[in-house]
Amino acid sequence: MAREREEYNVTVLSRSEVEVYPKLGVKAIQVWVTYVAAGLAPNTIFIDKDKYNLSLEKKLIRDDIEARLKRKPETYRV
Repeated sequence: MAREREEYNVTVLSRSEVEVYPKLGVKAIQVWVTYVAAGLAPNTIFIDKDKYNLSLEKKLIRDDIEARLKRKPETYRV
């Protein structure tokens, strides 16, 4: 039986359209989505404006959260 994917409560703090220049003289617009999820610091994902939709935003946030949860923090004493 397939395991259900965990759900995450996410708060979107902001969505901003930003001009970027991926190549010299080539302008593109990105949507920068800053969000926070329980137990994680805020983070921002970047989506090309022409590809942006809410379904893609949710998918990219989920992928980002899952990648961040796989990381192991480094701790040491100073």
